[in-house]
Amino acid sequence: MFSKTPTRNNLIIQAPHSKYDTNTGKQAVYCFKNTVAKALFINGTHRCNSNIFSSCSGTTSVCGSNDSYRISDLAHNTNTMFQKTTENLFNTISNSVFVQLHGFGKKSTDPYVILSNGTRKTPSADYATLIKDALLVEDNTLTFELAHINTSWTRLIGFTNTQGRMINNSSDYCNASATSTTGRFIHIEQEKSKLRGDENDWIKMSNALTNVFHSTLGVEDYNLNNFISVFPNPTSGRISINGKQINQIEVYNLYGQKIRTQKNINKETSFIDISNEFSGIYLLKITTKHSFVVNKIILL
Repeated sequence: MFSKTPTRNNLIIQAPHSKYDTNTGKQAVYCFKNTVAKALFINGTHRCNSNIFSSCSGTTSVCGSNDSYRISDLAHNTNTMFQKTTENLFNTISNSVFVQLHGFGKKSTDPYVILSNGTRKTPSADYATLIKDALLVEDNTLTFELAHINTSWTRLIGFTNTQGRMINNSSDYCNASATSTTGRFIHIEQEKSKLRGDENDWIKMSNALTNVFHSTLGVEDYNLNNFISVFPNPTSGRISINGKQINQIEVYNLYGQKIRTQKNINKETSFIDISNEFSGIYLLKITTKHSFVVNKIILL
């Protein structure tokens, strides 16, 4: 689900286990509506729905015995629309941050919240720590573990999450955990009674995200289409882009793969040719001095 007029153009909220992690889907919808985030991803089936195992690394006991993840587990399968759309937005929205809401059964030795960026590294923009601090403002009885702060903590830290691996530039996000972080993936495990129970709990996460991810209204990407023209569209391959202060033009396919790039543009009219590609829909990302815009292109 996408917002036509997002207030927070860089925030994408995801709930990949809504049919297993109680109320995370409802919480994600609540947060999406109240923050007016860019997009909301929710799984369509139970993570244990299939008996076929995913080829991606990692094991879990949530479906019974300790086995590999199932292909119906969208946080651990690279061959899904959930994964491909995440890749697409990650590649086309340069400042996008993906916040995944999960739930867990708290043991006596667990905190109420476990936060991870998918690695042991501390990024320059440390959203996990910012969200922890914002949640403490909402409820000072919450306790936390952060995987990049307490590097000995190993429980429920999301290192096998395939969206997180991709966002953190793993060389093989099906089978290899990331060794560096972009800071753009936040994995949040939540105990039920304080954060997932009902709206009285969901508002804590909603308020925290609102305070961490500030409004992007008024930034150029909301009216950039008024100053940039792209034609013809549909096209047979050669596309003209007209506008001022354009720094870079990129073309992506719907798998999120970059197929064309032009940099250091210092003229008002530029051209890019995709006539050698297959017919279909492509995404044209135009970056200016201050912001960017993404246009859908139909190649005939």
